[in-house]
Amino acid sequence: MNDHDKHIRVHIVDDDPADFLIIDELLLQSKRFQFEVNHISSISEARQELIDPQCDVFLLDYFLGPETARDLLIEARKVHCPAPIVVLTGVESGTLDDEVIQLGAADFLPKGDMTVSLLERTIRHAIQHKRAELELEQMVKRDPLTGLGNRLLFEEILEGSLARCKRAGTRLAVLFMDLDRFKEINDSLGHPTGDLLLLLIADRLRSVMRESDFVARIGGDEFTILIEDLHDAEDALNVARKIIQAVSQPSAIGGHELNVSASIGMALFPENGDAPIKLMQKADIALYEAKRKGLNSVQCFTSNLQTQLERHLNIEKGLRHALEHDHFELMLQPQWDLRDRRIAGFEALIRWRFGSELIAPSDFIPVAEKTGLIVPIGEWLLQTACRYLVKWRELGVSHYRISVNVSPLQLKTGHFVETLQSTLKSTAIAANLLEVEITEDSLLDGHEENPKVQQDLSRIRELGVKIAIDDFGTGYSSLRYLRQFPADVVKIDKSFVSGNGGEALAEPEICRAVVTMADSLGMDVVAEGIETISQLTRLRAMGCRMGQGYLVSEPLAFDEATQWALAGEAVSR
Repeated sequence: MNDHDKHIRVHIVDDDPADFLIIDELLLQSKRFQFEVNHISSISEARQELIDPQCDVFLLDYFLGPETARDLLIEARKVHCPAPIVVLTGVESGTLDDEVIQLGAADFLPKGDMTVSLLERTIRHAIQHKRAELELEQMVKRDPLTGLGNRLLFEEILEGSLARCKRAGTRLAVLFMDLDRFKEINDSLGHPTGDLLLLLIADRLRSVMRESDFVARIGGDEFTILIEDLHDAEDALNVARKIIQAVSQPSAIGGHELNVSASIGMALFPENGDAPIKLMQKADIALYEAKRKGLNSVQCFTSNLQTQLERHLNIEKGLRHALEHDHFELMLQPQWDLRDRRIAGFEALIRWRFGSELIAPSDFIPVAEKTGLIVPIGEWLLQTACRYLVKWRELGVSHYRISVNVSPLQLKTGHFVETLQSTLKSTAIAANLLEVEITEDSLLDGHEENPKVQQDLSRIRELGVKIAIDDFGTGYSSLRYLRQFPADVVKIDKSFVSGNGGEALAEPEICRAVVTMADSLGMDVVAEGIETISQLTRLRAMGCRMGQGYLVSEPLAFDEATQWALAGEAVSR
């Protein structure tokens, strides 16, 4: 034991001066340690010390006026007090020791049994045990790649910082940062290069932050920064700009010079909330807005974003109600042969009427994804599509497939394949009448984060269900990636077909490249968003055989889609 460990600072929390003097005298008799003793006579004073204790151990009397050690132990756990607490009592009880240990006390000592050696041993063990506990926590709460804290540690430190700020009347800021186009670097140069870049970014963040600030990596290319002792919002903005400047310096990694940019969202205490979850949620929303504005952007949480947050919460509440009361509608948009416009199948598209308002999928699907509600919504969509196929079979129509959009979250939950199997079995629907659509970007994310996604896609295909890659061309996939995925169909994103709103094809070269690539891999191609004869003609000339879009039909209600299915071609409307 070194000299530093022999000097121990003790806070004795006891409202009886006589008891304090007895314990103080015992500690002064110690030959092994030099105890520096401080007397705290009230529980309110002790509460102030819990947040940033200027001691190595607390000796806490169980009874403190109308309150007990129980109250302080609960408070200590809440603020993650780093100093151990040993509880003392003059009352004989067979249950008090179990109670205080369960609440986080390091030990329990009856006052009548105390001796110098017992106090020495108890205090030393309490401190050593607490150190080991904190070291283990640090290991669990550190990002293994960068050595920064992880989300769990960030939330704990933020909670303690908020307690200090509330006590002192000071301010703090929570910053959420992620790297722009990091996924593109990962895909093109590989994960080892991406990891080296993350290490470099972590070092740059450490270099520009003060010791009192805290940086964590909470996943992927997302970092959080806690800044204390702010005078105003401009201070936090200046720090954010300094971070952007440091991160955006050219990075030489693995023989490549990478130009990186970042986006930062920011929430302030007390203006934007007084709880960790609220501040982190609002910083995340501000980050989303910063990314929408462009590269190297910083965005504070504002009243407009508060309105968006309230809308988000209202949508979430409405979605739960819609699930319980079956308030969704499933529309069907025809997919047709570009040569004669005969129907080949339909894409199922969900719609939701929220009161008198028709909520666009682009508004409610992101909320459903973020809250996990996309899983039960996706199951409803699948089961409804299968019910449609059953009704068509009863009418003698059994040769048109319906494609359903599937979120990667549905695959990651691990139950989608089982749900699909049970639905096919209960409805006796032929598997080839169903097609699963998953977006290119989310397919790649799922492949990188969870190999089970690709395994489940293979299982889906083994059932006889086709798989389509939706929104193709909007992500950063390569031919090498596409060869790995068990896909049957590639859908050209409508932004490349009619994205500019003109008569002509928006991106003819991209469309031609997709058709050529799909043909080489033996995949079918469906062009989305065909709105003009000119677009249809160019796509046919390239060899694209299937399409969908407003040129032939917008999404149809089931009864109208049934008329199309019975006719086998576009029906006069």
